Amino acid sequence: MKENILNVAAELIEKYGLRKFTIDEIAKELKISKKTIYKHFQSKDEIIKEFFITTLDSDRNSVISALNSDLNFRDKIHSIIYSNHIYKIPLALLTEAKQFYPEEWTRIEELKHFKTRSIQKLLEQAQTNGILKPQIHFGVLSKMLEEISDIFIDYDFLLENKLTTSEAIDEALKIVFNGVMK
Repeated sequence: MKENILNVAAELIEKYGLRKFTIDEIAKELKISKKTIYKHFQSKDEIIKEFFITTLDSDRNSVISALNSDLNFRDKIHSIIYSNHIYKIPLALLTEAKQFYPEEWTRIEELKHFKTRSIQKLLEQAQTNGILKPQIHFGVLSKMLEEISDIFIDYDFLLENKLTTSEAIDEALKIVFNGVMK
């Protein structure tokens, strides 16, 4: 039941944001009482906390899986940037979390740092293996690659440019790795 509550909450969070969904809506959708919800979660804030923990843990596990996979360097970078998570976190939700849920925002920042460090280690390995030029500043490059992931959760941008998130990341990686000059 706890997972069902969280799944419905995630749908409502995606639709309305963190502050505008209600426990009543979850109960109505699941055809259960609010009392049943409160058996599993003490408050709406606890649901939000669990939403972020579940989402960010699944994202972290996706990164670890990519790092441990047999994918080539470029595909690993793509997988880290495009790492999967169980629930969607639209850009507006990040802004709302930063403003109203500082503990959750801290978790988001910790994941971003983890991903940046993971990318940096992967870049260092690629340089050691002769895949990358030796004069590359890995701090700058890894930060650029991590920031790409923030840009491509902007659904309006994707729709306007007729791209999926994965296609947009591929295009950005082409620019980063191949450059823009002829």
